[in-house]
Amino acid sequence: MTDLITTTNDFFQTGSTIQIAKEMLGHKLTYHSEQGLLSGIIVETEAYLGPDDMAAHSYGGRHSEANDPLYQQGGTIYIYSIHSWLDMDISIQKKGLPNGVLIRGIEPIDGKDIMDLNRKKTDFDTTNGPAKWIRAFGIMDKELSGTMLNSANFQFELKKSKTPANILETPRIGVPNKGEWTDKKMRFIVDGNPYVSKMYKRDMNLETYGWK
Repeated sequence: MTDLITTTNDFFQTGSTIQIAKEMLGHKLTYHSEQGLLSGIIVETEAYLGPDDMAAHSYGGRHSEANDPLYQQGGTIYIYSIHSWLDMDISIQKKGLPNGVLIRGIEPIDGKDIMDLNRKKTDFDTTNGPAKWIRAFGIMDKELSGTMLNSANFQFELKKSKTPANILETPRIGVPNKGEWTDKKMRFIVDGNPYVSKMYKRDMNLETYGWK
């Protein structure tokens, strides 16, 4: 287990935060929940670049008990509340450098029936958003915040499961009035994947879901 955690740290500390956010697309997340095995492929991410990034929770060096996971070694889970919903970031870079990547969308693999039940939704709307997939996975509190991926019941497969045919880069969602940071293209999506948030039906590729 120690070797796996070390390798996980390396994955989230090698390269720029932008590069890592792109690389995360196509990797599988697995959660061993009390309801059963749940898993999915990451299809959408957003990068946040720490103290210089006006949209980041650590902008200006803000450091609190709540956002402390961002300051921990790469691969640490950071869960936070947004309007009574929960979102999940993964800390990026070495300890002390509070960069993060928000996981915005998941294409379900295992346990889709459980996810539908948790969300009271079906089809793509079950996990096509950062708070949606968290609730679909049955995560209702911040207990996992501060824990490491691959250290317990939440795994990130280090080998890519699927390869995007094309990665689109867009401005991040919900980042108004942040100067130049509002328009920076730091959101990365699997082009055409229907589980990407705010994906128009006309842009969905229902044959390949955007994979090679």
